[in-house]
Amino acid sequence: MELRSLATTDAVQPLLLRSLGALIAVLVVRILYKGYIERGRVGSLKAQGIPVLPHSLLYGHLPIFADFRAVHPPDINAYQFHNWLATNSKKYFPDQDRLPPVVYVDLWPVAKSLAIVYDQTAAAQFIQAKSLPKDHVNFEFMKPLTNGLDIVSAKGGDLWKRWRSRFNPGFSSRNLTAMLPELIEEVQVFADGLKNLAGKNGEWGSVFQLENRTTNLTFDVIVRASLDLRLHEQSRSSPSPFKTVLMKQIEMMNLIVNSARAFSLGKMPWDHAAIRRNNQELREILLPHIENKMHSDINASQKKTIVDLALKYIDKDDPNASPEKPDTEFIDRLIANVKAFIFAGHDTTSSTICFMVKLLQDHPESLARLQAEHDSVLGSDPDKAVDILSASPHLLYSLPYTLGVVKETLRLNPLAATIRDSMSIPGFTITAPGSPIKYPLNGFGAWVSAPGIMRRSDYWPRPDEFLPERWVAVEGDPLHVDNKDTWLPFSLGPRNCVGMELAMIELRLVCVVIARTFDIREAWEEWDKIQGPKATPTHLVNGKRLYGIGNSTVHPKDGMPVHVRMRSYRSATSS
Repeated sequence: MELRSLATTDAVQPLLLRSLGALIAVLVVRILYKGYIERGRVGSLKAQGIPVLPHSLLYGHLPIFADFRAVHPPDINAYQFHNWLATNSKKYFPDQDRLPPVVYVDLWPVAKSLAIVYDQTAAAQFIQAKSLPKDHVNFEFMKPLTNGLDIVSAKGGDLWKRWRSRFNPGFSSRNLTAMLPELIEEVQVFADGLKNLAGKNGEWGSVFQLENRTTNLTFDVIVRASLDLRLHEQSRSSPSPFKTVLMKQIEMMNLIVNSARAFSLGKMPWDHAAIRRNNQELREILLPHIENKMHSDINASQKKTIVDLALKYIDKDDPNASPEKPDTEFIDRLIANVKAFIFAGHDTTSSTICFMVKLLQDHPESLARLQAEHDSVLGSDPDKAVDILSASPHLLYSLPYTLGVVKETLRLNPLAATIRDSMSIPGFTITAPGSPIKYPLNGFGAWVSAPGIMRRSDYWPRPDEFLPERWVAVEGDPLHVDNKDTWLPFSLGPRNCVGMELAMIELRLVCVVIARTFDIREAWEEWDKIQGPKATPTHLVNGKRLYGIGNSTVHPKDGMPVHVRMRSYRSATSS
């Protein structure tokens, strides 16, 4: 018996080895074939006479991305690649005055190959004239949070249109103006928090990370706009259970999309279990508030939350559904979209506030003009501005220079952009003015270069300067911008950011409450002392300590360490 067993084992082992070898061979062939297709796609572009970056048959364009990484800190956000490439265009395209309208980047096998579009007219052809669906990479990023049920990452189609139309009224200027007293209340809490951090008798206070404060502010605002729920994140000693779980889920989202970890733990079974557990906890927190809304009279108040307006359609998808017996799919999609809005609505806006503070710190002449506008429209006493706005919300729309500060901050610091899927239309091409070339997009994720377009010198006079004046310049002024469609931090067309108006209101309100009340300055020396001798080596981008980091959306380095002091406003303006 033992001899027969050993003989069987001896016979099985070679079979297993041959099977394993065959499997490895198949995988190798598939990888080689995929590489051949990806590398060959760029080769076909060169054969058509289309300008392309120097390309390696073995490494594709990974060496160029390595060049970018070599001259930047290791935590630099990849979104900064756009402007770096534009700055170094002569190195990679020596025969051209600027980058081509479309720059193809072959990053296989690390990441999806991209067609980065640096021309606004070309970009409009797939985000406005023909709105291509979102690329699958957007779906993969949002999937841990929403399981693909949200309108932020959905490809498109009738279902997307139906849900987008349901949410649009909640983000309209009319509805948000009605909600303005609640938004002002949250921004006032932010200002009160800064007062508590300021030093006594006009002295500088201790260093703190501004992003922590702005994140809590934007979190409170978007939750209130979505559910009319006050989480009080700004005044809590520790995060609420909802924010705690959501931040855990966002960590999972970033883990999965981190291209430097193509085989990351985010794809392992235990992490999928964590994702399911987090989503269940988020559902248990959100569902009772939604159910309360379902059984309340949404017509009783002039203002409507995002959930209020969506619940008007509870019986439209399923005629048998009602507030007493809701359609399960409807509730699932509503919860998914609420989570998506809260994520998107707090994340980029909090970072934008930080970069806006930085720009006003570096440009005191712009800050002085901003303060003068607030004096003129809201009265000379900064402490009364909030009360005046609460009584007369329309005055927020009478601050053109303030709006210019916000727009200029977003122009110089766009923080996110989606990638479009060109495969839905075989043979899809785009063109650019002055060029006979038809640029094919098939096989590449179409990525609008918001950073590149918003710093092109033929679109923007003095493009690298912070000039809020350009937004109040009339036709004939050297700073006047002819084509406003070249400003696209929220994208353009039917797939633009649904929360744009809320973000713009929030940013203007922050300007109103801080510009005349506080001096806010970066505090890197104090921050370095706190970190101690074992701190991370000092990194600079363009000679500055503050730069954008992160694996997905852009965040300020180290949360932007600052300190605050109360302004002696009257003496400052009279001197």
